[in-house]
Amino acid sequence: MPQRILQTVKRLGYSVRFILLAVCAPVYAGDILVNISAKQATGPVYLALVAADQQHWPATPLLQVQAKNGVALLTEVPPGRYAMRLYQDSNGNGQLDLSPRGIPLEPVGFSANPPLIKGKPAPLACLFVHGSGDTALQIKLHSVGAKR
Repeated sequence: MPQRILQTVKRLGYSVRFILLAVCAPVYAGDILVNISAKQATGPVYLALVAADQQHWPATPLLQVQAKNGVALLTEVPPGRYAMRLYQDSNGNGQLDLSPRGIPLEPVGFSANPPLIKGKPAPLACLFVHGSGDTALQIKLHSVGAKR
């Protein structure tokens, strides 16, 4: 039970920090433009932005958007150290499909384009710094365990 409470408090802490940053520094917030390469012909791409200074990807991202035509724009994001994960929903079911072993069956990508040989990278391995101006990212989607 105490572990569960600690996780909830941590999650709330990240959300509160992001909200405080957004409220206290709207003048300094910039946009993040994400160009997505190796996108398949069909299916939207979903992006999740998280604080990069964590060991694991949180269940609830700071911001989640859907990209169309291989480009996504996140507007008025406060400066900070972030990580981003993406997946393309090829079958339109609204979620990332995984094999029984947890291998993605749909294309995935991460900011900083780390190698995926050892599985899903930690947020810190996907770190990018977003300043008070605009930031442009190029993220490549990978078909790790394509459906057969």
